[in-house]
Amino acid sequence: MRGPHSTAVAQYRPTRLRFRRDVIEPLAPDERFRVITPSGTYEMTKAEFYPAFSNVPRTRSYREAGIYHYPRLPGAAAQFRVRDSDSAESQLE
Repeated sequence: MRGPHSTAVAQYRPTRLRFRRDVIEPLAPDERFRVITPSGTYEMTKAEFYPAFSNVPRTRSYREAGIYHYPRLPGAAAQFRVRDSDSAESQLE
């Protein structure tokens, strides 16, 4: 798990791990985004997103609707977890 201090330039709060094209695509490769969910908080750069979740940009959902969410948390997400739950994040705000 990574440290709690964020340098993310964008963040959003879905109910589960969801990737939003409108947030990710405008970022420079080294800019970070943060996804805060009830089950954990995940943070990565755009450059890290593409190899770790290479299937996402190719999905019809991401291409056409601009979102993709996993029904179950993928193993690749663990390396980007910065917090275990949304409640811990809320205490810092």
